[in-house]
Amino acid sequence: MGFRVRPMKAGEEDAVAVLIRQMPKDIGLDVVPLITGQNLRECKDVAQVTVIEDTGQMLGVCLWAMTYSSWRGSRGIYISDLYVMPFARGKHVGEKLLVGTIREAQKHGAGFIKMEVDATNSNAARFYQRLGFKHKSDDQIFILEPDAFVMLAKGE
Repeated sequence: MGFRVRPMKAGEEDAVAVLIRQMPKDIGLDVVPLITGQNLRECKDVAQVTVIEDTGQMLGVCLWAMTYSSWRGSRGIYISDLYVMPFARGKHVGEKLLVGTIREAQKHGAGFIKMEVDATNSNAARFYQRLGFKHKSDDQIFILEPDAFVMLAKGE
C-alpha cells in the first residue's frame, strides 16, 4: 500500500464529515455527530484535518485544533476525532495518520496532544497507550453544551 498523509484539500469537507459520522456506529454508540461538510468549511479558521489515503481513497481522518497549555507553557493540539475505515485497520494506518498529524502540528509550534476517548472504546484506548499516551485520571472533563452556553452568555 502507498499511504499518503496530508492536510485535507478544499472540496473534501463532505467526505471527511461522512467518515467522522461513521465513527460512533463502529464503536457501538447510538449518536450521530452533527458535523457536515458545510460546518467544517465554516470552521476552517479553527478546525484542521489531516487525511490518510491510498491510491486516492481516503482511509482515515484526524480532526484537530491548536490549543495552549498554561501548565506546560506551550502550544499543543486537541484532537477531536481520529477515524480509520474498518478495512484499513491493523495496517498501521492510524499510527501513520497520527504521526502525520503531529508533523503538521509541529509546523505550528505544537509540542503535545490532548484528546478524549469514549470510555467504552477500549480498542482506541489500547491504541493510544501503545503509542505512549497516558490516561490522566486527575482531570475531569466539563462541557458547557450549546443551550447552556447561550444562556450563560445572556447572564441567565
